[in-house]
Amino acid sequence: MKISELNLFKAKKVAILGYGKEGRSVKNFLKKLGFENISVLDKNDISEREDGIFYKTGEKYLENIGDFDLIIKTPGISPYINDLMKYKEKITSSIDIFLNNYSGKVIGITGTKGKSTTSTLLYLTLQNAGYKVKLVGNIGSPVLDEIDILSGETYDYVVFEMSSYMLELVNGQLYIGYINNIFICHYDWHFGGENYDNAKKNILKIAKNKIANIQTKEKMLDIKNITFFGENTDIFYKDGKFFLNGEIVLEDKNFLLKGIHNRINICGILAIIKQITEDRHGSIWIFTKMKYGLKEALESFNGLPHRIQEIGTYKGITFVDDAIATTPDSTKAAINTFGDKIGTLFLGGQDSGFDFTELVNIIKKSSIQNLVLFPDTGLKIFGDLSDFEFDKDFELDFSGKKFRVFKTRSMESAVKFAYDFTPKGKICLLSTASPSFSVWNSYIEKGTKFQEFVKKYSI
Repeated sequence: MKISELNLFKAKKVAILGYGKEGRSVKNFLKKLGFENISVLDKNDISEREDGIFYKTGEKYLENIGDFDLIIKTPGISPYINDLMKYKEKITSSIDIFLNNYSGKVIGITGTKGKSTTSTLLYLTLQNAGYKVKLVGNIGSPVLDEIDILSGETYDYVVFEMSSYMLELVNGQLYIGYINNIFICHYDWHFGGENYDNAKKNILKIAKNKIANIQTKEKMLDIKNITFFGENTDIFYKDGKFFLNGEIVLEDKNFLLKGIHNRINICGILAIIKQITEDRHGSIWIFTKMKYGLKEALESFNGLPHRIQEIGTYKGITFVDDAIATTPDSTKAAINTFGDKIGTLFLGGQDSGFDFTELVNIIKKSSIQNLVLFPDTGLKIFGDLSDFEFDKDFELDFSGKKFRVFKTRSMESAVKFAYDFTPKGKICLLSTASPSFSVWNSYIEKGTKFQEFVKKYSI
């Protein structure tokens, strides 16, 4: 929505739907524009209330939503609840407002997993290459707080990490839209896999230039002119080298990020570099400075917290925090990264209906000896374990393979078990393959507690 269109609602009834960081950002933005009739709607109670703003909270916060002339929805609120979709012509968002009023080049990054790492790596690459660049979106503060579109603030490039929640119903235009991967995730919020996939695909539909992982190709048949990266494309990784148009452009030496999935992410960044270079008349100088900007980033950036993060080696055991791994595909990637080095694996969390069959087969074939299982999914992945007590280790014979297993709701007890039974020289990996909410408030809390107790019992 253009500012000129938004201003037409100054004297009308405007609702901000959701009052987290994004909701507060929208409120402040509307006040700058001179809006006076602002209502804030949120299911949770709001303790700090501002004079002149109407607040409606509680279970019936969406009652009479249709009475508003404009609804500015924040990403956390699903449009599929309470028949919100029937009001979609009234719905906009801070993302829409930004994309329709910012005059510079925006590179949108999405994917089920790896989007934060990819966004950060691209940001560092462009910064190292000498560009004025801003990193916004899911990874940081709300975009309307970060960039003052009313004053015309611009950058050479804005790297915008975009979640599926942000992309649902999105309008606007991107310079480049990029998809890392699409796995099963957030189906409850989107009311099914088709809606989730379509939300992710929106990043390409609104982009001038479209880039995607070749693994998503079957989902992209309705979108034309996509540059794909990965195996059997012009941009791929093989035998420790990165190839672009048949030539080696980077060698995998002294790069700190772990895992083949991160090598695929690097191919994606090379695809973005290629597109920027083509738009700069194919300048070899521009390509070279971005390539070396990427190399410099890879030699200094070892990843974000809770993403295959090595905490340290204590009592001969290396502890790795991959708390962000909240789907089976993410945990499969982590196991693939460390292979036979894993001695103990922490699994389980909120039940989101995932199919764990392939993950279980990988674990059965691995050298993993010990399993820590958290409710809810941890108690189902390997069959019915209800006969076994919590917080007491037991031996499980699963399809001919024996594991030492520990059922618990306590991260402290889990870490103590790992210290007792993980063989020296092996890895204890927190990578639960499920959302965190059955035990913790977020993956950040889960990972933070893991790190806290790893260090507590290290001495």
